[in-house]
Amino acid sequence: MDLPLAPIEKILKKSNMRISDGAVKEFAILLEEITADIAAEATAIAKSEGRKTVLIKDILEAKRKLE
Repeated sequence: MDLPLAPIEKILKKSNMRISDGAVKEFAILLEEITADIAAEATAIAKSEGRKTVLIKDILEAKRKLE
C-alpha cells in the first residue's frame, strides 16, 4: 500500500462518523485498485491513438468506460 493513510482518514472523517483503522486501510486499498484500473485503461487509450502521453481526455474516457 503506497497511499498515505492520514489524508484518507481525513476525507472519511468528513462523514462525521468515527472510522476504524481497518476501514481506513481497506478504503486505501480500494482507492489504489480503482486508480490502477483507470491508469491502465487511460494508458491503453493513449497507446491506441499512437501517443506516449496520457492526456486528461484519456483519463476521463477511462473513467467513463469503467463506470
